[in-house]
Amino acid sequence: MDGSKNASFPTIGELDDYLNEHDSNFIWLLVATILSCGWIIYLTYYNSRNIGLFLTLIINRLYKDGYIHIGSFSFSVLSGKVMFREVYYINQDMSIRIQDGFLIFRWWKMYNPKQKQHDPKAETRLYVTVNGFEFHVYNRTDLYARLQETFGLEPTLLTTKKEEERGQEERAEPLESVNISAESPEPTSSWRSLIPVIKLNISTGRVAFGNHHLPQTLCVNFEDAFLTYATKPPSSHLDQYMHIVKGSLENVRVMLVPSPRYLGMQNDEPPRLMGEGFVVMQSNDVDIYYYQDEPGLVPLEQEGVGEAETSSEDDKLQDLPPCWGLDIVCGKGTDFNYGPWADRQRDSLWKFFLPADYQVMDVSEVPQPGKPRQIQAFELRMNIIADATIDLLFTKNRETNAIHVNVGAGSYLEVNIPMTVGENGYSPTIKGQLLHVDTTSSMQYRTLLEAEMLAFHVIASYPRVWNMPQSWQCEIEVYKATYHFIYAQKNFFTDLIKDWASDSAPDIYSFVPYSWKFKILFHQFEMIWAANQHNWIDCSTKQQENVYLAACGETLNIDFTLPFNEFVPTTCHTRFSLRAEDTDMRLSLPECHPSRYPLLTLAKDYQNIKLPPDMFVSGENQGGPPPKPGKPRWRHITNAEAGWVDCWSVPNFLLIIDYTWHPIYPQKADEQLKQSFSEMEESMLSALRPPEQSSAPRYTSSSASAAHSRAPADPSELPPDRLHVEMEISPDSQVLLYGPMLRALLAIKVCGTLLPELVLLFFPQENYFGEDDMYTDFEEAVSSPVLSTATSSGLGWMDDGEQKDGSDAHPLDLRPWDITVLINLYKVHGRLPVVSNVPVYLCTKFCSDFCNIDPIRCSILPALQQRRS
Repeated sequence: MDGSKNASFPTIGELDDYLNEHDSNFIWLLVATILSCGWIIYLTYYNSRNIGLFLTLIINRLYKDGYIHIGSFSFSVLSGKVMFREVYYINQDMSIRIQDGFLIFRWWKMYNPKQKQHDPKAETRLYVTVNGFEFHVYNRTDLYARLQETFGLEPTLLTTKKEEERGQEERAEPLESVNISAESPEPTSSWRSLIPVIKLNISTGRVAFGNHHLPQTLCVNFEDAFLTYATKPPSSHLDQYMHIVKGSLENVRVMLVPSPRYLGMQNDEPPRLMGEGFVVMQSNDVDIYYYQDEPGLVPLEQEGVGEAETSSEDDKLQDLPPCWGLDIVCGKGTDFNYGPWADRQRDSLWKFFLPADYQVMDVSEVPQPGKPRQIQAFELRMNIIADATIDLLFTKNRETNAIHVNVGAGSYLEVNIPMTVGENGYSPTIKGQLLHVDTTSSMQYRTLLEAEMLAFHVIASYPRVWNMPQSWQCEIEVYKATYHFIYAQKNFFTDLIKDWASDSAPDIYSFVPYSWKFKILFHQFEMIWAANQHNWIDCSTKQQENVYLAACGETLNIDFTLPFNEFVPTTCHTRFSLRAEDTDMRLSLPECHPSRYPLLTLAKDYQNIKLPPDMFVSGENQGGPPPKPGKPRWRHITNAEAGWVDCWSVPNFLLIIDYTWHPIYPQKADEQLKQSFSEMEESMLSALRPPEQSSAPRYTSSSASAAHSRAPADPSELPPDRLHVEMEISPDSQVLLYGPMLRALLAIKVCGTLLPELVLLFFPQENYFGEDDMYTDFEEAVSSPVLSTATSSGLGWMDDGEQKDGSDAHPLDLRPWDITVLINLYKVHGRLPVVSNVPVYLCTKFCSDFCNIDPIRCSILPALQQRRS
């Protein structure tokens, strides 16, 4: 019975009698414990959320230009810490999202009123840490509202219009407000004296530009960022101070990712995907330094000569415009990827976020005394302090091709963007240099270019009127360069240009005339040609069994202009000018070649035999001093120790090419073809028609319709592209007529360029200008290789079955050529090395003019042949 009573629970009355009998407060202890636990649970899990909810309601009630959300908010006065979570700021143009973070204000640190003003090394009082930061820009409401007003459209962005009116009212304020907003020279009057330095740490951040109307979104991702904001004295004493933000970012990636919920069709595929999308730039370590001067007021002009003389020279030198720029330093693991596809995405992003207003730009006014000074330009500098790679990617037939460039430490890029407009518009500039350049391609023959340094300078001139002619100038200087050339690279770069060119139909409403002026200067160069028979090339990376001819010289200057000043022109014309000084031609035979060792033996026997200085000079110049020996010339690959032999030495070389071609517009290719045939038919029939009395044009609609209805004829009937070549070799060039050199010249058709009719008759297969212009690798097992016109740019040959599938070439691609060649050689000294005596030949002048059909005109001045013992 007692056991059952102990097992049962006491009633409330029994419990109350028991507590009263023993005078106990246990019930209140229990209630207090429960309430305390509830309060602790509330403070731990719900108090910060409720405070965040109340702050969200209050802030959104007061702030109407966007939506602000605070998930949780808490603070501690003792530690000076404020913690927050799920903070969002969203408006019509952008959004800022923070997953969580905290800031610490070190209020316990003593304030020193005598501390140095704008000291970037001052002690930090404010420290901010953020996790999961995202900044997304997806619209430009104010800019599009301004365009609506400019084009006279019905305004639909009312909030932005209010902001513009507010901005106009602020700009209309009197000048006194500017003086009031200027910082006082007293250090204690600014909050920057209390918080001179702010440190910000971001873990996993992203900056994005794009929306669902754009196919790709530009994203800048980084894992960790350590930033510091401070102020320092300005670059000019006329300004107030300089804002600086410096820090480092880790694992940075600049990417183009597909936009979620894109409204259009994703027809343009990227050439390469890495993770989420196409990586434009990535680096393990990136250091940034952002600076911007806070403009001061334009001073009043000094009165009197005495005051001007008392001004110090340092102050005069510091009267520079306010500075604004960003310096970026890339460390290890830096890669850049670009190409036609990435440039098309850049163009679409640029047109959306920076649309053109098609208005005449106003000339920037010069700030008057008493008004704020004006920033002249934004400067962007990028330095690479470690080895980096640059990939230029493009596609053909859905296959990716690439130009891979390795650059060394010390390479840099500088961009200057003007912020003011002059009478002639504005001119942004781009310059930089790449060190230790090593370039390869995705072709089977990979080697392309090696150079010690490549410097470039681009100047663009934008007039004030948007559709006035623009001028672009590009200057490139290459030092100690070695370039490997084969004819297949011509198709490779043609495919790159075609992929870069726009496939859209020409539009007169968006056409802007422009011209590109190129100046390329090589200092100490080597240009190497593969000269194997029938263009079989050993593409292995080591111990290549190829015959090579090389042109080596001290300077090579290439000038040409690409004019695009007409809308849909029928023909385009450009002129190439190539000048070389102190140029040598050298020959190299592989180890397996049977003529290698006889050639080296002949070269070694005759390398010290030189022609007497007075053998071929005129009588009045025989008493002159002998020529001075030249200084040693730079050679990288074509060294005599590696088996290279000198064959031809030319003091000066000039090559001028006039090229007139018919451009092909992809969207109007068939119309161009019909128009070309109709014009030819009309020109041929016009001579057979009787003369007409009226002034009406002879070209009637019936003839046009008949011409348009006819089937495409032989492409040889099309008007040809015209090529006029003038080559001049200066006097006193020295030639060593080795047998292997002549065979190599015939293989690459250098002689075919000089004597086309004769060489095409006896030697129809050449590597560069004939049937064998597409190479074949030694390792390829191809039964019957044929020329390919539709395969990837990296391949030279394909099988017959594959050729039939891709041989549907457009007739405009097979347009004939009209080639004219004019060659002038002066005072050529030639030697034919043999085992015993050396026949010597001198030609004072050789002129030749080659055309397509006309007989060849040659003129040879008196020649002299001698035989020396």
